[in-house]
Amino acid sequence: MINRATLFAGRRQLATVVTGVIASGGLILLASSPVDAASATQVVTGATQGGLLSITAPGALALPTLVSGSSTAATSLGSLSWTDTLNDSIVSSVTLAATNLWHAAGAGLYIPWADFTVTVDPTVTGNAMNTGSAATVPAGSPYTLAGTATTDFATYSTPITLATASATSEGTWTQAANQIVVAVPADTTPGTTFAATIQYTVTG
Repeated sequence: MINRATLFAGRRQLATVVTGVIASGGLILLASSPVDAASATQVVTGATQGGLLSITAPGALALPTLVSGSSTAATSLGSLSWTDTLNDSIVSSVTLAATNLWHAAGAGLYIPWADFTVTVDPTVTGNAMNTGSAATVPAGSPYTLAGTATTDFATYSTPITLATASATSEGTWTQAANQIVVAVPADTTPGTTFAATIQYTVTG
């Protein structure tokens, strides 16, 4: 038989335990109260530069030895890059033209541009931040340079197109593997140094 006094004492003990848990819980809640904080803001502004249309030609090039009656090996023209960030609706293009290979010290000593063959790099590499359609290389390579024949060192051949970009294309591109071959006439004066100028133009 259960003694009433024993049952009552058990209930008091249980109540004491529960009360202790609640009290402990109260202490935990007090320990995790919010920390005071303050905040402030910063205004960041920026302005774009004006649109840019520019081109960077490769450095100076020394051709292989010019052997009369034969053609040079295909020689890389170097890395060409251009930028179009005008953000207009005009299609951009890049062209190449050249003067005769000329010997300034000897009147009439030259190799005409009609003896130049240019092979255009089919790959145009765009920067990661470019927008719009990628620049493309039109069909037609390799090209033999043409134009009205001249005997001077200042007149350029008819330009050939290296690459084009759409009206929505914006950014910077690189073309690194254009090549030139020069066919050297058999009557070219031996022991002579010649020089030509290649002109690169971007329009857009």
